[in-house]
Parts: sequence; structure tokens; C-alpha cells
Amino acid sequence: MANFHVLMSNSLTEDRAGPSFAKQQQQQQEVEQALQAPAQVGLNNNNGYCLPDANSSVNSLSAVHSKATPMKIGWKFGCLGAGNGQLNAPNGFCLGIDEDIIVADSKNHRIAVYAKMGALKFQFGDAGKRNGQLFYPRKVAVFQHNGNFVVCDRGNGRSRMQIFSKCGTYMFKISIRFMDIVTGLAVSTKGHIVAVDSVSPTVFVISEEGMLLHWFDCSVFVREPSDIAIRDNVFYLCDMKAHGVAVFKDSGEFLYSIGNERVSCYPTGIDIFSAGDLLIGDTHGYRFHVTYYGSDGVFKSVIEFPQLNVSRCCGLKITSEGYVVTLAKNNHQVLVMDLLYV
Repeated sequence: MANFHVLMSNSLTEDRAGPSFAKQQQQQQEVEQALQAPAQVGLNNNNGYCLPDANSSVNSLSAVHSKATPMKIGWKFGCLGAGNGQLNAPNGFCLGIDEDIIVADSKNHRIAVYAKMGALKFQFGDAGKRNGQLFYPRKVAVFQHNGNFVVCDRGNGRSRMQIFSKCGTYMFKISIRFMDIVTGLAVSTKGHIVAVDSVSPTVFVISEEGMLLHWFDCSVFVREPSDIAIRDNVFYLCDMKAHGVAVFKDSGEFLYSIGNERVSCYPTGIDIFSAGDLLIGDTHGYRFHVTYYGSDGVFKSVIEFPQLNVSRCCGLKITSEGYVVTLAKNNHQVLVMDLLYV
């Protein structure tokens, strides 16, 4: 079982009343010391995902993908540039309250909010490291009850977390000095921020006000997390190096793993249908693939998008109609695809 830690009284918020600097330093040291402690359980060599024979794996993957069901493009938008509606190496996105597509436009140092069909609604962010500015934003998530944004960027040299209003007005910063690179970011139905560090695979749960509620080390079961999806009280961590998904209770208890390199090679995105079915996205072989699992964890099919070569897609989301949305980072585009799902 993964290590589970609770810190109920330590606020990480820096821009309003909170703990002293000494208290924040103490909390930082507690987290870092715990993360540096040796794990009590060794990582299984195969970890439930990997295959022992590399050549066999490549052949199996090719065989599976050759039978993949083709997806059709619904629409796409975005192009390289710094003008309104243009993108430059976007690195993360989420869906808003009205299923707006909200993009972390990394090299333009801003957050761009698009309507589902691709019309730019507004964008916010000035390049810089001061509070309220953005510096290579990587991940963005939305509080569904009020539309406010949580944004992670590189403003502190590592990862910085800031809260903005639904209109893009800066509100406050949450100190996350114990995190190196945030590769997964979501807001739970409880309104808690869930952030995943990829350097020392760890999940942090933070309140909307900036309280670190609890965290757990998942490095025994996860090699390199790349995305996270949440359903009920269960966390689904996309694992790029282990070619699958590790599933945990929100308490940190490991439940099971899904996927392997024959079908979900180097996954970078994950989302869950309302019925509980799971979609895992990857771009192995310069094609966007979606591996489809039922709510019972049983593999159903692989779906492929053959109409555009993509070298790296970041994230995967499903709209209420069943469209699959992903972000083609090196193409500087948002892709919206039909999905053969009823």
C-alpha cells in the first residue's frame, strides 16, 4: 500500500493570512524527508504492465494497431503563433463548466479559453515570474462550482500553483515548493485540487483555499505519471513509462493496474465516461490512439486517428456528446474527434 500522509492544519496559501515562513519551511522539510525515505515494497519488474521481450512487444503493438478502428476528425483549431487564437507548444488543457476548452498555451505564457467549436472567448496571462504572471504554464484545471482556474507553471524554477477567477483575474498563489514537475492536475468533485509530481511520483490533495489535506507516495506502483483522471473517490494515474494506468483510492491505497505496452504504449492522456468506461490516449508511431476499457477494467478496443501525424499529444478529455479532445503540442492545435461510442 502506498504511503499516506495527512496534514490538516497547514495552509500553503502565500498571498493572504497563513502560516509563518518558518512553519512553511518545516512543512517543506517534513514532505521532503518522507519522500526520501526508502520504500518498504519493491517495484515489481513488470509492474503489471511491461512485457519481457521487446521485439515481441513491438510486433504485438503493430498487430493491435493495424486492427484499430479509425476515428474521424470532427474539427481542429489553432496554429503556431502569438496572435489571438494562435498557440505555441501548448502543454495541457481541461474542459470548463460549459465544456469550453481551456488551454495552457505554454510558450505564449497564457491561458486561452475556447468555445467547444474553436472560437476564442478570451485569454489571460502576462509573461513573467511575479505573482499573477505566467511563465510557461503547463497544466490548468477548473473548479466546477465557480469556474475559477488553477494553473501550474514554472514561475518558481520548478512548479508554481496560482488561482485565477473565472474571468482570469489573479487571486492568490499556493506554495508547492515540495513539487518538481506537475504532470497531472485535476479538481475533484469535492472541490479539492489533485496534483501529481512526476519526478518523485506523488499525489498531493489540496483544498481550494490552499490547505494541504493529504498526500501519498505512489512510486512503488507508478514510474512516470503523465496525467490523472478522477471518478468518485478513485484516482486513475496514467503511467507513461509503464504503458498503462495505476488505480488508487483517494486515501492512497493501490487497487489495480490497467493496460500494457501492446495496446497503450507511452500513454499521455486519460479520461472516464459517465458510465465508467476508461479511455487512454497515446501517440506511439506518430498516430493518436485511444485504448478503450470497460468500467470493469476489461479491454474492449483500440481506436486510431490516421488523418494527421502527431508527435506528442498532451491529455485526453471526453465531452458530453462523446467527442474525444486532445492537444497536439508540436502541431500547435486542439483536435476534436468523433468517437464510435453509444
